[in-house]
Amino acid sequence: MHQIARARNRLLNLFLFSLLSLLVLLSIPRISLIADDARNEFAATPEPAQTGPADGDQGSSQGKEHPEMGIKDLPRLILRDEKFLWIRPFQLKQADLPWAGVIVGSTAGLIATDRHAVGKILEHPPGNGFAFAHRVGQVGGPLTDAGVSGGFYLVGLWRRDDRARTTGLLGWEALADSLIITQVLKVATQRPRPSTDNGRLPNHDGDGEFFSGGSSFPSGHAAGAFALAAVTSQQYRDHPWVPPLAYGLAGLVSVSRVSERQHFPSDIFVGGVIGYLVGRHVCHEAERKPTDRARHWHALPYVPPSGGGAVRFTLDF
Repeated sequence: MHQIARARNRLLNLFLFSLLSLLVLLSIPRISLIADDARNEFAATPEPAQTGPADGDQGSSQGKEHPEMGIKDLPRLILRDEKFLWIRPFQLKQADLPWAGVIVGSTAGLIATDRHAVGKILEHPPGNGFAFAHRVGQVGGPLTDAGVSGGFYLVGLWRRDDRARTTGLLGWEALADSLIITQVLKVATQRPRPSTDNGRLPNHDGDGEFFSGGSSFPSGHAAGAFALAAVTSQQYRDHPWVPPLAYGLAGLVSVSRVSERQHFPSDIFVGGVIGYLVGRHVCHEAERKPTDRARHWHALPYVPPSGGGAVRFTLDF
């Protein structure tokens, strides 16, 4: 028993160490970038008359890589995201149908087997696996996700690292988006959790049924973990080890919620899909140029048949 407890504590410490290592390692600038900056600083000999434009060009180039955004912009961006994310499922294109079919089919299959899968777990009393999953679920909750994003933001301010600062802001944005979506779906679906008494007693009031009063579907832990993992992986995609580590930690947090008897497998799957899609959308919008956001509007001169002149406005969806 002592060996099992010791192994469980080691795994939890490894989990915490991985989170902290990810934050620290990603905040350290690469040596090649430092060397390039130093070489450019000593090699550049700008004329006094060109000092202003040169500084402006440098700022614009940095803005393209890491868009200028601040905490005050988050409410506006979150409202923009929510408007798009709720409408987008009703505007599926032909290229979206295969992925939508896989998601819907997988969700339906998991819902059909949820009761049987969780029933096998509930047949046994809580043990060491339950205790470990419970601690992982506590560590990997929404508050921790927000704290990790805050760590990126503060490190970015401290080291003047635009990428780390932007990662923190995008992480907060994605977490807020995913939290709003999951909370609305929880209220709409009303699915009871598979257990009561903090995961220690089976809950037979719903047995996985929807609209029976509950907040199990989808998993907010999975949505938040995968939203942050998607943002981190996209922002640091030039580091090959970041996506496996980020998504691995998100998967560990998500699976622990099933072992902790707080969610059904379909809750975890749908929550993870929501978080991943939200995180990817947030990063995609941040990387778009301002001209790309406005290019849907077109104003063209138009000559009516009756003569005269006019301007025709069109909007491409």
